[in-house]
Amino acid sequence: MIFDKVIIVGGTNLLYQIADMTEELSCSGEIEVYECNTNGIAKKGGDKICYKRADSKQEIMSALEAEKGHALVLSVMNPYILSREVVEKENLLVVNLHHALLPRHRGRNAEAWAIYEGDTVAGITWHKVNAGVDTGDIYLQKEVPITEKTTSLKLLTQLNGAALEGFRELLAAGFENITPKMQDKSVVSSLHLAKDIPNNGWLDLSWTGQEISRFLRAMDYGILNVMGKPKVKLQDGSYTWKSYKISASREETDCTEIIGEDNTLRIVRDGMIIILNKLKRLETKEDGTVI
Repeated sequence: MIFDKVIIVGGTNLLYQIADMTEELSCSGEIEVYECNTNGIAKKGGDKICYKRADSKQEIMSALEAEKGHALVLSVMNPYILSREVVEKENLLVVNLHHALLPRHRGRNAEAWAIYEGDTVAGITWHKVNAGVDTGDIYLQKEVPITEKTTSLKLLTQLNGAALEGFRELLAAGFENITPKMQDKSVVSSLHLAKDIPNNGWLDLSWTGQEISRFLRAMDYGILNVMGKPKVKLQDGSYTWKSYKISASREETDCTEIIGEDNTLRIVRDGMIIILNKLKRLETKEDGTVI
């Protein structure tokens, strides 16, 4: 690559992996990394990498707006939308990693929405950033299959691997040698904000077995708890649960029942047994809000 500098903005361990790969494979000069939403001091860099802790969106915007050199800006798990002034600067090439096959599932937590909406294939997109949200021209995409056992946490891990693989290919080819392709405008595109949660986090007992399975797996980020705890309404109140299990069933009669002393909800439906373990009743405020 022929850039004076590579600037990487974002968070999570993927940010560090992208920085290390850039240092290993590129022939550019300085690599500057802005760590968003971190605690404590910034990570110690190597010979070419300078890590900086970014405490605000404005701090990043100011640094990018002031950049005078020819720079590649990589947005990797970046919580901030870059300003029009930044993405339209002639001396900056701004490229974003998105965890979906654009134009599908623009915005946040795309892996969860791919599972919830019943996609059989997910993927990643490295794309040029424009003034829209995840609407820029595409440099590279890679697919990852979704199975009936795929959770959001598992899919996110797989997508991170695909992102690194794709980035290695882009570095080898050189961003300046690739002409990005326009997104397919005929594909229905939805935008998910950070506040958006599948069915507002509520399991609907009128759903089919497949719909319940997709909801549970979409909400499942393990200890990351990205979307909060899912909930269900029963006759005597609202509940959350400690864990769940989905398995095949040979039972012909559908049923929904609470069994055992630990209040386990057992749902038999459409050839599936869905177990919600250790139900915990939730409190309700006077205005009806569940907490």
